[in-house]
Amino acid sequence: MKSALIRKEIKEHVLSKKGIWIFFAVTILFSGLAFSFISVKELSLLAQVEVNMTFMKVMVGLSVLVSLVLGATMYSSEKEQGTLESLMLTPLSRMQITLSKVSGIIVFWLVLSLLSLPYFYALANGTNLFPKILVFLYLIAFPLVIAFTCLSLAFSAWLSSTKNALMLSIVLFIVTAIPMFLSTTMKKAGFAYLFDRLSPISSSLLAMKDYFVNKLSAAIILVDILPIIGFFFIAFASLYYASSKLDFKGGE
Repeated sequence: MKSALIRKEIKEHVLSKKGIWIFFAVTILFSGLAFSFISVKELSLLAQVEVNMTFMKVMVGLSVLVSLVLGATMYSSEKEQGTLESLMLTPLSRMQITLSKVSGIIVFWLVLSLLSLPYFYALANGTNLFPKILVFLYLIAFPLVIAFTCLSLAFSAWLSSTKNALMLSIVLFIVTAIPMFLSTTMKKAGFAYLFDRLSPISSSLLAMKDYFVNKLSAAIILVDILPIIGFFFIAFASLYYASSKLDFKGGE
């Protein structure tokens, strides 16, 4: 029964027209970005490390946004369409249903990541960057994407409106990304410093810099990503709680 539900989620979100169009649009975006790095003189002069880091930032940011949209619509759309009741009458527990939905988004992200690999390989050609890109993509970026997915899915379980769940998910992403727009001086002290240190988005960027540019040890990188690890457990706990309280209507 659980495998059948996972297949249903994959069919609805990965193999559907919506999923195919998203993959097509992402491929066009990746192609345009890679072509810019190769053909535009100013961009082609950038070091390959910087080029791949820029491409990675686009990949991670896009992955988070797409996962937020998918997660925010999963439960709330079931409520709006009146199909959640029949889903909850199956022998599966609420958490099993939720994990099946998370599995659907994971498969979607894996396809998205596979689409990015040829571009990373081309941009890293002639260097030893590609194995490091794989490590960062699947050991650091992946948990970050899943954490945001869990929170957006929790919002979808709590709220009966897809619009509200999506809006709350996007606001969460924007709030965690605020430190990216603060000056270095502002982030040296006070609340801005604390906010920057705790932001999972800032943590991923710091880990990226220490990993690709500064080439620091694994222990330092692990310290860098502690906010991501903490964010992941908070997100999963929120999803677990939301699943246990899941009902047919939810709240506004």
